[in-house]
Amino acid sequence: MKIRRFVADDMQGALNQVKNSFGSDALILQTRYLRRGGFLGLFGRRLVEVTAAIENKEPQANERQRNTPSETRPSFPTRDGKQTENSAIEEKLQDLKTMLDRMVTNFESAAVANGNGYPAIFQHYYRILRANEVEEGLVRQILDEAMRRSAQSPTKGREDVKRLMEEITAEYFLKPAHPSLRRDNGTKRVIALVGPTGVGKTTTVAKLAAQFSLLEKKNVALVTLDTYRVAAAEQLKTYADLMAIPFEIASTPKQFQEILRKHEEKEMILVDTAGRSPLNKIAMAKLKLFMDACPDMEILLVMGATTKQADLWEIASRFGQLNVKQLIFTKLDETLKYGVILNAVNRMQKNLAYITTGQDVPDDIEEPEPARLASSILREEQF
Repeated sequence: MKIRRFVADDMQGALNQVKNSFGSDALILQTRYLRRGGFLGLFGRRLVEVTAAIENKEPQANERQRNTPSETRPSFPTRDGKQTENSAIEEKLQDLKTMLDRMVTNFESAAVANGNGYPAIFQHYYRILRANEVEEGLVRQILDEAMRRSAQSPTKGREDVKRLMEEITAEYFLKPAHPSLRRDNGTKRVIALVGPTGVGKTTTVAKLAAQFSLLEKKNVALVTLDTYRVAAAEQLKTYADLMAIPFEIASTPKQFQEILRKHEEKEMILVDTAGRSPLNKIAMAKLKLFMDACPDMEILLVMGATTKQADLWEIASRFGQLNVKQLIFTKLDETLKYGVILNAVNRMQKNLAYITTGQDVPDDIEEPEPARLASSILREEQF
């Protein structure tokens, strides 16, 4: 058996070399990507290496077969019994092509799954980002940008690459927009929190009310539109009483408008809403009626960091009909994987206004720091 390695710029070129040297009966033993040139193995030319083998054949066997008259050549019966050598050969070649295509596809799929095609240090961060559930396309955007910047200003070592990765990842978190308490024209600010059930909207509203009324000494009122859960209204009323701020319940859009007019002098009105399943079209339509009752209201979508990615996109799609301005992510204390937050901010192109890390009021809420979030997503301890 003869064994040789073939190197080319791409897989097709390597396979062509195999076919030209060994013919169609060659066996592919191994395929891998490698780099040549560059600096310390970085940014070199990307090549494909294929190791192939062929059984030893009697010299000139192929030549003798080509010189054999057609009437004496071995023939292959088809389904209808006719002797059709050409069709049999074509079928064999097609089978070989199918086998090679499948091998190439499997190889390239495995390469993608492991971050192959990047230098080793960047493959390491590829695996970290994917383990943190950052979307494949976004991972590659970050890595490609990191390699581009590294080429412009060569890195000196692993720590430089780590800082560069954290810097680029942090840039994907848009700058948080803290709710200023008055607009330029001096009108009040109405902020509503919407989102699915169980993400902690009511507790988050209470935390924001405490931040602004107790810590910043602002004139705040609380309103709930949640007339479905008695416990939710009672919970928010208890917080309002402790903070000595007005509390109102609105059961219809018209009543909601009347409450807003009643508290016209307030600097900020925080609005809690009932948790809604994004798949419940009727409930979502009712919620939209309330949101439309105050066109100037700023809507913040609250989502949990523990939410599955597929469910997160469904939530974002359905609640996105409400003209969401910013995002809040809760339950960061219940997971170690923050990739879904990065995915949501990047795909929805919305500012991340707040994150929460527990149930304590008024604590456990903060404006996000992109550098800290990026560092958490790229932490090394998990590997």
